[in-house]
Amino acid sequence: MQWHHALKLFEHTLASERDRPDVHAAMLQRADPHTITHVSSQIQQALAQGERVWMTSDLHIGHANIIRHCDRPFESVGGMNEHLVTQLSKVPDAEWLLIVGDLAMGPHDVAMQWIRRLPGKKVLVLGNHDLTRNGECRYVDERNAADDGPVFEAIVPFLAWQGGGGQCGQRHLEVFVSHYPVIVPHSMPRLVNYHGHLHRQVLPPTESTHFVNVGWDVNRGIVCL
Repeated sequence: MQWHHALKLFEHTLASERDRPDVHAAMLQRADPHTITHVSSQIQQALAQGERVWMTSDLHIGHANIIRHCDRPFESVGGMNEHLVTQLSKVPDAEWLLIVGDLAMGPHDVAMQWIRRLPGKKVLVLGNHDLTRNGECRYVDERNAADDGPVFEAIVPFLAWQGGGGQCGQRHLEVFVSHYPVIVPHSMPRLVNYHGHLHRQVLPPTESTHFVNVGWDVNRGIVCL
């Protein structure tokens, strides 16, 4: 997918989500064409070479209320955090792990104690709960304790590539990864949208879009492309 088409699609989607204009403006500020294009190309190449790429979203690490809200099978937030991190530990360090928004809630320092345990080459695709109301993303400057490298390979508002394997199937099908399910203008070609945000809701396909909700509350685990 060409950069200007991907950006247009993202802007069109944000315009339809009217509850957090402050957060949406901050997302657009982080839409760096070099970073998004580079990481998207790496993901596309990995899939084309038969490598595994992992996805999840809406983990809500540290968020006690999500247990009741989404009927999660945990008695405590600590037990939930441990289960999520243990589950994601199956991802090898050399493979990509795309977290499609809403990684954690609650005290940032406490959340980072769990997040630093997550394996893989991690990319955070920003969700509405990953930014403060003043547009700050506190994950940007976080470093690994072991090697002082960044916790995330990249933090982006979306990713976009063309085909390349996984659930995409068709080589020439456009792929778009975003926290919000996309709203596709009529002028754009059919695409696959890996998304989160809806927790347990699964969207039916439309003429323009095949939706894949990679959220934890739908899959009770992580999705492997």
